Amino acid sequence: MRDEGIPDNQVMRGLDRFAGLAKQAVGKLVSVREQECAEVKQEHLDHFMHVLTQDSAVDPAWILESMSARHISATAVVFRYVPEAARRLGEGWMADKVSFVDVTVCTERLHQVVRRVDESLPEAFPDQSASVLILVAEAEQHTLGAMVLATELRAAGFGAVVRVAPVASELTVLLAGSRFDLALVSIGCTAALESGVGLVKTLRLLSRDSMCIFVGGAIPVPDETLLKATGADRVLRDVSSIRTEFDACRNGRQLERQGKRGQSMHTNSF
Repeated sequence: MRDEGIPDNQVMRGLDRFAGLAKQAVGKLVSVREQECAEVKQEHLDHFMHVLTQDSAVDPAWILESMSARHISATAVVFRYVPEAARRLGEGWMADKVSFVDVTVCTERLHQVVRRVDESLPEAFPDQSASVLILVAEAEQHTLGAMVLATELRAAGFGAVVRVAPVASELTVLLAGSRFDLALVSIGCTAALESGVGLVKTLRLLSRDSMCIFVGGAIPVPDETLLKATGADRVLRDVSSIRTEFDACRNGRQLERQGKRGQSMHTNSF
């Protein structure tokens, strides 16, 4: 929810509370990743790929059960084996060893696995968890990374919402009824850069510049260039650094607000 004439001291208390919740959640996120992100074993990855590439229809529950039989948890499958499988599919496509049809089918199966695990996670309550808005820029063909990230965040206790190439009117409605501590804009290619820039500007306007906005993704652009082009607060390429980056952004915004409030009081005293 937005500030509609609420006194500054109440707004600050609210921001501090939400920031505290976010800090707890990102701390848990790092802990979850440390527990679930053990090294990917080649034999398990080969098995995962074999199951994915079967000609017959595959139930995502059965895929997870087959990995569980190898003592690999469902969250570990999503956090580690799904990204590795997607990378292998991409490499196979580039090397002309995997057909477009096979890439499409396997990618959809990866999405099904992620959705299956995501649906099994406890629902986060808005008043008890920090919230993150994940936006995928227009012209981005792959949304799997955003879905995996959302699942990671939910597993850590975040409330995570994903929107793909949203228009301004959609974001207006969303932000009018929900409050987010952090927005992550995923930009996967140079063709999506313009859309990413537009999303950052829209978020700034609709949130009244009250939330931290990070950009990231696989776009082949140096971080400094991406930051300057988008006007975001931070560039985030590795989710494990989200706690450090969020704390830095939050603290910087608090100092900026305090400075503006002090300047306003000084001006009004004359």
